[in-house]
Amino acid sequence: MTAAAAGASRPAWRWIAMAMLAVALTLALTACASFTRPEPGAPSSEVRSRMGLPLSVKALPEGGERWLYSTLPMGREVFHVDFDAQGRMRSITQVLDFQHLSSTPVGWTRQSVLDYYGPPYEITEVASFRGKVWTYRFMDDFNLRRLAHIHIGEDGHVAKVMFTDEPTADDNRVS
Repeated sequence: MTAAAAGASRPAWRWIAMAMLAVALTLALTACASFTRPEPGAPSSEVRSRMGLPLSVKALPEGGERWLYSTLPMGREVFHVDFDAQGRMRSITQVLDFQHLSSTPVGWTRQSVLDYYGPPYEITEVASFRGKVWTYRFMDDFNLRRLAHIHIGEDGHVAKVMFTDEPTADDNRVS
């Protein structure tokens, strides 16, 4: 095969690869962004068919299970779908909001945070705190983009929760 022949076929492969990538991304985004909320009493099989596989499943103390669905890292919602012992949906609750985040108990373990909110948007360190800062994106009650920073100390327990506005592309504040 000559160099000219090899170069001639390259654009076709690029176009096909880009088209396949676009289709895959569209399907993935559509699956994440659009589900119809099941009604209370729906069986777990119906919830799974509408919402997909949960990120995690935990037993509830009173019986039944909690399924966790997260739209992070780029989304701003985490849903708890609670089932009774017979596998019927009792409730669906969006917990990535100011009410829930501001009520995160100091002393909660790292695992408790993961079980309740799922994995964070990002994990960072800051000079003024010995431990990790787990950041979650959410929308506040005024439809503003916010960040919740859950500080988890070296002992693996929540030390504090702080909130900031999420910067935007047109944010003119100096860092």
